[in-house]
Amino acid sequence: MGKGPVVKEIRLFWSWPVILVLGVLSWQAGSLVFAQDKGSLPSTPTKGTPGREIPLQITAAQLEADQDRHLILFKGQVKAVYGDAILYADQLRVIYKPQKPKPPKPEAALTGQSPSPLGDLGGEKLDRIEAQGNVRFVQGERVATAQEAIYYKDREEIVLTGRPQVWRGDNLLKGERLVVHLDTRKVLVEGSPKQRVEALLYQTGPGGKSALDFGVRPRSPAPRGLPPKGSSGK
Repeated sequence: MGKGPVVKEIRLFWSWPVILVLGVLSWQAGSLVFAQDKGSLPSTPTKGTPGREIPLQITAAQLEADQDRHLILFKGQVKAVYGDAILYADQLRVIYKPQKPKPPKPEAALTGQSPSPLGDLGGEKLDRIEAQGNVRFVQGERVATAQEAIYYKDREEIVLTGRPQVWRGDNLLKGERLVVHLDTRKVLVEGSPKQRVEALLYQTGPGGKSALDFGVRPRSPAPRGLPPKGSSGK
């Protein structure tokens, strides 16, 4: 692969479809592969491959990288895939923890070329991911929607706000705030004086599973019980 163009600006823009895999930075026309240090992303193992590092792959219509602010901004039909979890949004901000500045490489000092902002960001630790606009999160049989969502790497959780709702089959939960724990697959639903926790739960769900398999922990005054749709649970 030939060397990429010399980058002298702090901010970069791509307006063609972009694929970014967070997981040494290399890129070619229309695609990007972003390397992350081991441990900078959740290490949820895949089935049959204990301890295997799973990359975070992001696709979008446009990308903007800002080294000073330690972030990468994605716009336009954004899709982020990590293991069995998929996040859709209109806009996605990947934010990194600042690192101590590294001395420039000898070849860069000799040529006077500035390093790539993407390359610098690729060596930093992931802090959080912020999604805005028509957010939809899918993991297994669960689907959650909201206007905003924030993934916190350190806590392995996604917080959804802005009319958040979560479905599992026909079962529905809604509240003021939803917290999805990726490691345990548990869902925390929080209410408020203006938006109490609401639950629509049937006796059985997909495959005859109990509605209690939803993995929900409500945190608000207990919602009023709702009768099942029918004795068959459909």
